[in-house]
Amino acid sequence: MSYKDARSVDSRTHVREDRYQAIPGEDGWTVVDRLSGLPAASNGRDFIKLRKTDARDISNELNNCEREGKPSPLL
Repeated sequence: MSYKDARSVDSRTHVREDRYQAIPGEDGWTVVDRLSGLPAASNGRDFIKLRKTDARDISNELNNCEREGKPSPLL
């Protein structure tokens, strides 16, 4: 699955695309910020070369904060 296919349904059942997506790479998983097309980052560390579960958890947390309008606890 391409990171460009990431979608979710908001509370009013509108389909919207998630900003952050975990995608597989040759040497691990990356959390991509779809607005910039670059890896998401926190404290100067790019979210690259991660385990699948970690990348998924991070992207889910970032997307939940984005949907709820809350600052991310990861940043």
